[in-house]
Amino acid sequence: MISLRPLIEHLEKKPAGFDGVWFRQVEGAAEFARIDPKKLPLPAAWIVRAADKVQHAGERAENVTLGFDVVIAIENIRAHAPGETDDVLLKYRKAVYALLLGWEIEPDVRPLQFAGGQVLEYTDGDLYWRDRYDFEALITNYLPDPAPFDQLTYAGDKL
Repeated sequence: MISLRPLIEHLEKKPAGFDGVWFRQVEGAAEFARIDPKKLPLPAAWIVRAADKVQHAGERAENVTLGFDVVIAIENIRAHAPGETDDVLLKYRKAVYALLLGWEIEPDVRPLQFAGGQVLEYTDGDLYWRDRYDFEALITNYLPDPAPFDQLTYAGDKL
């Protein structure tokens, strides 16, 4: 339907005014599936496609809500002060939110919307969090109009 590659490229660039190390890698779902936490350069982020919702909009037309998760991984070091890891995570979440909220991934789609988040894994070494975003698009499958009629070609027996 719609490629999520522009999202990955959009999140690869460190936003102006962000203090700290930006994501060392921003990748897609295939790379997320191959995570080796012991070799992972943190902080990192992945774009993972989520469920699509469809509402029929007529013959060969669908209003589609396309969802995706931004999975953020940061270090969770015991040396942090109480609440510091959450503050670091919040800094990354706010930066991603500012980059994505209202952005149009392609022409003719509605702007991205935030749809909530949740913790995926919390260990003594790292923290994985996902924020869900979605956007709507009208998908049509109309066939192109035929070429204009300019002559009749008869092939066959006499009438």
